[in-house]
Amino acid sequence: MYLLEVLSGPLDGKTWTFERDITIGRDDEVADACIALDRYVSRRHARLAIDGEHLVLTDLESRNGTKLGGRLVQGTAELELGVPFTVGRTVLRVTQA
Repeated sequence: MYLLEVLSGPLDGKTWTFERDITIGRDDEVADACIALDRYVSRRHARLAIDGEHLVLTDLESRNGTKLGGRLVQGTAELELGVPFTVGRTVLRVTQA
């Protein structure tokens, strides 16, 4: 089980637990982790997928991009636990729940 946590942004401190793929976005109709208060987050912004022992971060062709390590994610990127990433103006991280 994993924990997705907002480190900074309009929902600072908000968390979601997940044990399967999770979509991050602004619209709660299509996003499991809804960040409606950040207008720079796309309706369907990014996805976190569990691939065995690894997490894979995918930008879903968002308007403002997904950043990992200060760089835009082009397609997919492996995400290590505890490493912050940014969607819109919201900084998130994933840890073990």
